[in-house]
Amino acid sequence: MRQLARLKPYLVRYRGSYSLGILFVLLTNVFTLAAPLVLKRAVDELRAGSLAYPLAAYAAALLALALVQAVFRYYMRKIMIGASRLIEYDLRSDLFAHLQGAPLAYYERNRTGDLMARATNDLNAVRMFLGPAIMYMANTFFTFAFGLAMMVSIDARLTLLSLLPFPVLSVVVNRLGSAMHARYEKIQEQYSDITTHVQENLSGIRVVKA
Repeated sequence: MRQLARLKPYLVRYRGSYSLGILFVLLTNVFTLAAPLVLKRAVDELRAGSLAYPLAAYAAALLALALVQAVFRYYMRKIMIGASRLIEYDLRSDLFAHLQGAPLAYYERNRTGDLMARATNDLNAVRMFLGPAIMYMANTFFTFAFGLAMMVSIDARLTLLSLLPFPVLSVVVNRLGSAMHARYEKIQEQYSDITTHVQENLSGIRVVKA
């Protein structure tokens, strides 16, 4: 969490974009979950044998909801992923400025491969977290909250039964997340080793040519 706290100044800098992006996430879910309600009403009226509106009207309503939802989803992705790209640019600029001002002892302590890994893979991972990860976490939260409310209003008992596997799923997801993080750390170490090895070989070629 301490590593994530270092990103706070960048998140504050683009808080307007993130706030607007999360608003679009909310609106996307509202219109997405409204479609089943329209369909439910049409089916219930068909079963009762009396339609309040023609079927074409319900079909048009579903199409309109889908179009509006698609527009909100587009801006949701555009704004939040765009903000993550801007933060990535700021991070790369700050890292480059730091490397330029670092003393020689800093480069003696850190391998070239480690520095390259931080400047490439690590920053890409940060961008993915600040963009798609935050966006999908917000989307999952709203979908779960609104969907759960709709399910309870329809059938509370069936909703409770459908939630029974959640404790098991949370344990599985937690273990998978830990395993993926450990594998990512190993990949980063291997990437650093490969980059350092290539850099040393290229430097050796220049020395031989000289």
